[in-house]
Amino acid sequence: MSIGHEEPQGTADYLPEPLRRPAERLDTAPRVLVVDDKAHNRQLLWAILVPEGYEVMEAADGETAIEILTHKRVDLVLLDVMLPGMDGIETCRVIRRKLGMLALPVIFVTALSDRLSRLRGQAAGGDEFLSKPIDEVELLLRVRTLLRAKAYHDGRELRSAQLSTELESLRDQLVHVERLATLGTLAGGVGHELNNVLTVFLGTLHFLRERTAQGLPARERDVEQLGRVAEHIATHARHLLSLARPGPDFAERVNLCEIIESTARMLTLSGRTRQVGVRLDLPDSALWVSVNRVRIEQVLVNLIANAADAVHEAQRGRAMLEAVPDGTILISAGRLGAGRVRCAVVDNGTGIPADRLSDIFQAYYTTKPPESGTGLGLPVVKRIVESYSGSLTVASEMGRGSTFSFDLPLDEEPVQ
Repeated sequence: MSIGHEEPQGTADYLPEPLRRPAERLDTAPRVLVVDDKAHNRQLLWAILVPEGYEVMEAADGETAIEILTHKRVDLVLLDVMLPGMDGIETCRVIRRKLGMLALPVIFVTALSDRLSRLRGQAAGGDEFLSKPIDEVELLLRVRTLLRAKAYHDGRELRSAQLSTELESLRDQLVHVERLATLGTLAGGVGHELNNVLTVFLGTLHFLRERTAQGLPARERDVEQLGRVAEHIATHARHLLSLARPGPDFAERVNLCEIIESTARMLTLSGRTRQVGVRLDLPDSALWVSVNRVRIEQVLVNLIANAADAVHEAQRGRAMLEAVPDGTILISAGRLGAGRVRCAVVDNGTGIPADRLSDIFQAYYTTKPPESGTGLGLPVVKRIVESYSGSLTVASEMGRGSTFSFDLPLDEEPVQ
């Protein structure tokens, strides 16, 4: 069998060998499937198309054509209407509906010229009609035009897929950038706390050295103080490393209550929620969810830190001092109906103007100074929550505070 020609099973007619030697061409040459039950008609179309650089495949009936289309690449179909068994109209319908090849050009080649046949072919999804006997110039023009249209369509589909991949990559980068910004903010607070711890450490160390110089044993309370300092430093290091680690890409079954408790504790120890009363309202039983632990920590860090900023801003404003004598943040969680859990972060800070609520989830929108906010926190939080089939909502009132809440599917405890 020569290059560019594939004789499907059931087709016994062969062209003369000299005619089966087309000029060499690239493997990417457009591939045309000729479907006709008459061998001489297939030979004629083969002889017209091959010298023009097309690769030609043949089928003598609709069933064979569908089999070829299912397993091999085809760029265009030349389809006879009058076929044994499944006719050309039905074959075209199968190509469009069952195989889902909506962009594959299909040209009906038929001796039928009545209007009804053309309407049936058009309804089945045919692109063009060519009447027998075939005009070589018209055939090549139609084939070339439809292949160009298909190439343009395929190029757009490929570019769309590439853009989708690039967009997903950029979104992941935004999550990482915001994570680094959050980590930087916490690191600043941790640095301040460690400076206070260092003062305690140096003072205790001074007393120990004095007693050592006097030949006296160390006091038990001084040793205990150094132990507390060491534990404090270890806790800060553990929390920072926990937030900085990339974490697995896959979801894991975790207790949302435990994550809330550890995140709130980390923010308190780091000084991020200093001068703010943080209260937890959590159920005694676990709230199991299937998420990436690190990313849910990122969600909570952003929401709690934003609440703390709102409370601090309210406390700084003279007009708000009476309205907010004591800044508080309430973090609650519980079950919802239909197998979901809800977590809410409530503050009595400044609140958000009603006309700004629709903007806060837009990338780079922020009410904070440039050195204090990236404008990526809430968009990233929203993206993370939605990636786990959750939703993020906000309710706010100027002068009274805001409530940010998100819900997630509950991962029911497996039956033992």
